[in-house]
Amino acid sequence: MIGTDITDWAAVEGAYYAGMGSEAFWLFLSIALCAGALILGAIHEKKAYSKAH
Repeated sequence: MIGTDITDWAAVEGAYYAGMGSEAFWLFLSIALCAGALILGAIHEKKAYSKAH
């Protein structure tokens, strides 16, 4: 990468995990984002379906 000493993603991932303490934070964050996307998508589809009929 330009301007850094990072040569692979292992160095980047290690810094993120060390800063947060564990993988649990990232697991729950990804679960929350996926659940949010599903809920918002379902709400949007319900509104679009009701407008079409």
